[in-house]
Amino acid sequence: MKSNMDQTISILKSGLEGKLNLVESVSHNISYNTQLQNFLSEPFVIENGSMDQYIQSIKPIVYYGLQYNQVDISSIMIYMNNHSIPEGFGSFNYDTAAKGKDWYDSFMKSNKRSYWIFIPEEGAYSFLQKIVTMEGEFLGVSRVSILKKDLFVTLNDSSADTSGVYIKDASGLIIYGKRQALVNKPVADEQMEWKGSLYIQSPIDRLNLQVGMSQRIPRSLGSYQLLTMAGFIAAIILSILMFYQVLKMTFVKIKASMRAMDHSIRTGFSEMVPVERNDEIGVISEKFNTLLVQINRLVTDMVKRETIHKDAQLKALQAQINPHFIYNTINLFSAKTELAGLYDVSEAFADFGQMLRYNMNGQSEFATVKQEIDHVESYIRLQQMKYGERLQFQWSGSSSLLQMLMIRFILQPIVENSITHGISKRDQLLISLDINLNDQNEMVIVITDNGTGISEGKLYVLHELFQHGQDVVPPLSTVQQTGNGIGLSNINNRLRLFYGEAYSIKMESVEDLFTRTILTIPCQLEKEAYDNAEPHDRR
Repeated sequence: MKSNMDQTISILKSGLEGKLNLVESVSHNISYNTQLQNFLSEPFVIENGSMDQYIQSIKPIVYYGLQYNQVDISSIMIYMNNHSIPEGFGSFNYDTAAKGKDWYDSFMKSNKRSYWIFIPEEGAYSFLQKIVTMEGEFLGVSRVSILKKDLFVTLNDSSADTSGVYIKDASGLIIYGKRQALVNKPVADEQMEWKGSLYIQSPIDRLNLQVGMSQRIPRSLGSYQLLTMAGFIAAIILSILMFYQVLKMTFVKIKASMRAMDHSIRTGFSEMVPVERNDEIGVISEKFNTLLVQINRLVTDMVKRETIHKDAQLKALQAQINPHFIYNTINLFSAKTELAGLYDVSEAFADFGQMLRYNMNGQSEFATVKQEIDHVESYIRLQQMKYGERLQFQWSGSSSLLQMLMIRFILQPIVENSITHGISKRDQLLISLDINLNDQNEMVIVITDNGTGISEGKLYVLHELFQHGQDVVPPLSTVQQTGNGIGLSNINNRLRLFYGEAYSIKMESVEDLFTRTILTIPCQLEKEAYDNAEPHDRR
């Protein structure tokens, strides 16, 4: 008799513990969902598609957890501290809706990440869990609830007519059970006999409850033991059949996901795997889709990087027809003008030859900072043939930065842009170039001129163009490619593709006062480190 009761209590307790585990699993799937955490941590901006994301991606996370579960969850609530997100869908509320309630305040004061609590006014047990990011940012509280009657429903069919199954709370009061067990018995131990009945009970620690069973002690236990044994065997067989069905359904879903993944690979990663579940299989499908997006993005970036680099050297490649003839001709002109006493013209020819050699050197995508500055100084000396003392140039910076590598053809087009748009209304145009290191050990290059400046509206358009690319706003003539060099738009695209999207051009200007162009480039000494390298990710 005692053995049968022990087995029955064990089965009942396992059933209750299993339901608690399923409720906690649903809570974990929601609270640790990366997409939900990112949504709760960011400002809600309708113009940026936050409402579409709310409806199409965030709402289903809670909806599927509520609809597709095996324990009759009554409600799932998210109490969020980000009040820029609108409440709605029956599950998303501000934390102010829960503040002031005993269960919420006691949970927030505790140092626990999660625990169970009974809410009498709802007649439900709730599993509370704090939503915290990997970085430790607190985003709110999730509450997954199951009604008491649904949690204990399996106890109704678990006892015979002469026995009773009951649930006792911490104070010893019976809160659930058949009528035979509704009278409070003075049972304090896990097992005892009292007034002709045997009482056995076992704790459910997570709910601070005791599940127990009482049964009259008969004079003859033979037939009853046989009946109990038969019932126990039937319960085991039923459990095995149920487990087999659940396992069969799980493998069917796994095979379906694998077929979808194979199809996506065969079609060139163009089709996403449908995510129809909110369990571990759904998480695997979601991660696979994330991997597909990353692969497509990397392939696109590689194609764009190569295209931008080829475009940047197109004019130089076109000029490589018989380069020795061009060099020899320039050297001949330089020598003739020097013999004629035209030293300034001779130096201009020499500078032009140096620039031509630099532009035609297609062996490398990179140059040192010193080579880029030398290229700018050659260009300045040529322009001074036209503008004379009206054009001045100076640069400053640590000599240790001169050997740092950067992609070619970056500085001269910016200086050219300053001269083109800044000297027309100035008696003297001063262009300064400063090179320093920031706190992240990155090289910061600042080019400033005292030209005519840029209007506030045009500066805004330039900022949007540099941050988001040419598809966002109409292209401006100040950033288009011209017949004399590479435009600022080309430079910005090359910087973003080689170093990452965070390394875009930044411009500051006050109309009729100055224009300042700011470049941030990762420090790198050895060229080999760039080979097959991915763009930097600075966030």
